[in-house]
Amino acid sequence: MKESTNDINEIIIRYLDGSAALEEKMLLLRWLKQSDGNRDDFAVTRDLWLSCNVAAGNELEVDIALEKLKDRILLEQGRMEKESLTERKTLSVVLRWTRVAAVLLLLLGIGYGIGSWREHSVSDVIVQNQLITAKGSKGRFTLPDGSVVWLNSETKLTYPNQFTGNRRFVSLEGEAYFEVAKDAKKPFVVQAGEIDVEVLGTCFDLDSYSSGEFVETALLNGSVKISGKALKDPVYLKPNELFRYRKSDQIASVEEAKVGLYADWIKDRLVFDNDCLADILISMEGRYNMDIECPKQFAASTRLSFTIRQESIEEVMEAMSLIAPIRYEMKNGKVYIIPK
Repeated sequence: MKESTNDINEIIIRYLDGSAALEEKMLLLRWLKQSDGNRDDFAVTRDLWLSCNVAAGNELEVDIALEKLKDRILLEQGRMEKESLTERKTLSVVLRWTRVAAVLLLLLGIGYGIGSWREHSVSDVIVQNQLITAKGSKGRFTLPDGSVVWLNSETKLTYPNQFTGNRRFVSLEGEAYFEVAKDAKKPFVVQAGEIDVEVLGTCFDLDSYSSGEFVETALLNGSVKISGKALKDPVYLKPNELFRYRKSDQIASVEEAKVGLYADWIKDRLVFDNDCLADILISMEGRYNMDIECPKQFAASTRLSFTIRQESIEEVMEAMSLIAPIRYEMKNGKVYIIPK
């Protein structure tokens, strides 16, 4: 049975803010499978959600969010009119956007209301926000303390609207690159499942997809302390070191690495100039959020030159097969490179 657009929009918002029940998640999944149009609608709502920064902390941010919503609605209306569709269909689309806006405006109002009430309350009320990226997308965000974070594909970051106490806690599911604002009196702690990564101010990449075999932290500069119930003793990383924790047997290791490769996915363009294939594959795995398997000896001895812009993984692999003696297969979300 087809669900009403209004109901499904509310379910999408609850899914994005993490409050959706299991039954609602299943309903959303069935709705997404119905048509490409439904999946496009979901993408629109997700983009609005991210751009509006739900639970904005002050009246100015709310006003900016409202203006963004209005502009998106007017833009959609103008696009439909230019395509000479019927007035009824144009009105239907505008109404759909208006319903989405209504749900978001309600949440914005609640967020601002809580913030205003907090200013006049004896005890602070902490609102937990979530940033979510869809498959194939990434985003750059600024946290309340001024720290900057890039989120890779299919990643969720949970953080408070303000950092209180003697720690700045955030929670990560997926992969993120952090540039942490320095505060010697308040360490920044990323909780990633069984692992906690604690820093004062530094740049590092943290890969903690729930479906992945490993949790990895690559330190570009500064220092980090890695701890957690799965580790017997804390691990202290130095720049150009890679920490790897295997979930299956709870084994942790530290090795020297070209850590910059692990943060290459935040770049808009990847340029390889006679680079080793082993290094190239690290950059590609982060960019496409996919495991790429290749014989180690072949990967270490092969060098390639090419540039990746907006190409899909299939397009890149096809191009690589034309300039190197390889063929490839894609199975179960993995890429397998086979030397000819």
